[in-house]
Amino acid sequence: MSVTVDTSSIYSAETATEELASDANGAIGYLSTHIDSSQQWVKGALMDMLLESHAEYVSAVERGLDATRTCLSSASVALRDVAKRYDLSEEDALELVRDLFKDLDGSVVSEPITGSSPRLNTSAALPSASLVEPQSVMSDSGFAVVWAILAWPDYLSISFWARQLINGAVQLISPGTFGGQDMFDYLAQQLGGDWDRVALAGDAFGNLGDYYQGLSNSVNDVGVDLFSGWSEGDGASTAGEYFAELVSAFASQRTVYEDLDQKYTNAAWTAFGACKAMISAIDALVDAVIAAVMGVESIGSAIAAVFTAGGTAPAAVVTAVIAAVEAFSAAWGIMVTAFSASIAVGAALGSATQEIEFLPLPGA
Repeated sequence: MSVTVDTSSIYSAETATEELASDANGAIGYLSTHIDSSQQWVKGALMDMLLESHAEYVSAVERGLDATRTCLSSASVALRDVAKRYDLSEEDALELVRDLFKDLDGSVVSEPITGSSPRLNTSAALPSASLVEPQSVMSDSGFAVVWAILAWPDYLSISFWARQLINGAVQLISPGTFGGQDMFDYLAQQLGGDWDRVALAGDAFGNLGDYYQGLSNSVNDVGVDLFSGWSEGDGASTAGEYFAELVSAFASQRTVYEDLDQKYTNAAWTAFGACKAMISAIDALVDAVIAAVMGVESIGSAIAAVFTAGGTAPAAVVTAVIAAVEAFSAAWGIMVTAFSASIAVGAALGSATQEIEFLPLPGA
């Protein structure tokens, strides 16, 4: 039985699919810009352990993006060939459709996309519009406020100000030695790793997941438009099932990238917590030593010394006040050390146990 095919809808779908294939270049460029594939992209023993498969992850993402571009480009060429064949002979076109739009997954029976399928995109933007500049959770203003509140006793600590003076002198004498970074944070990162860079990579992976969701929606909508004008016959059903499986394959990628985002974010928190715990522990130790040298064993004894020294012994009062402050700073430093360490341990467990399973894409 002869069927009526509006080949203009097929040609339009060809153009739209080729535009999506070209847009995939943006995702490929985004990966190379924001996620370094080198094993040595961040220093630190913790990162070497938690992200030991980093190069493998990036390689798998590269293969997936290349396969995505190839698949879309091939679909565009196939649509053009089918439209040309329908213009000449319906029978030849049906044979070509069966050859070009083969079932992607023989174990799954997919409901073909048709002209009456729901549209999924809420905007006309291309999928790459979701590939915004990645943001580090460590740079969040709310997080900065919380951490500043936790660290306020630092301003009472002699060890803190000693570190600031040392750091200031180093930056003044040799500003490029630590890249303009606080030298103590820099040294701590040699052990833990560059948590900010890792957090940025995690957010970039999350954005790539958003890209794939947008791509899935776009391919769905291309299919809806395509099969509005190509709605009859086995050819439409065969191609409709192919597009449905393509939509499903792209949508499934989002979970993979969300897992990568979570793994890298946890790794960043691990490095941050470990480094802050180390610095807080050093400060607490120094403050405790200063208090002990001044003959104070606890905050209570330091406060008692203020009242027992009397007004005739101002030097003793000053010493007792300083000792009280240092004893308090030491105690607070121990608390911050424990808090930071708990962040590191919890995040480390999350990152280490997060399994990454890449799902296959057509052509990968």
